[in-house]
Amino acid sequence: MSRISDCLNRVCEIGLILVLSAMAVAVFMQVLFRYILQLPLFWTEEFARYCLIWASLLGAAIALKRKQHIAVTFFLEHFPQRLAGVLTFAAHISVALILGVMTFGGFKLVLVTSSQISPALRIPMAVPYLALPVGSLVMLIHIISFILHRQTNTVENQESCL
Repeated sequence: MSRISDCLNRVCEIGLILVLSAMAVAVFMQVLFRYILQLPLFWTEEFARYCLIWASLLGAAIALKRKQHIAVTFFLEHFPQRLAGVLTFAAHISVALILGVMTFGGFKLVLVTSSQISPALRIPMAVPYLALPVGSLVMLIHIISFILHRQTNTVENQESCL
């Protein structure tokens, strides 16, 4: 599961680079066309907005994999190691449940919006909404990988004590 998580993270990193690059180019074009050529493009704002949505969810998945999300660890650092481990495990399970609901609900939202068309780009609204279930699913896989890795390490530590 760790290898799948690592591969998905690499795909997300590449996707994030592409999405942010496309967004930067679109915004630059909008500024160029609006203020220099006096011919504003009608689609760049919507395109940049959808890129930002994708970038946010892909970035959240990458940050989760790197364990760079904001966390309040003050109390955990003052608890005994065993209790801190149990609380961390409970937090991972809670996050996995929430991400499971987000993934399921996100896919339902994509199905509902697949027939709607965006105003400027004229693409199915499922395209921007697909960022939610994709990002949530990648984060869910990362959390499951963390949980399984923790369980593997716990079993190995117990065996080494025997």
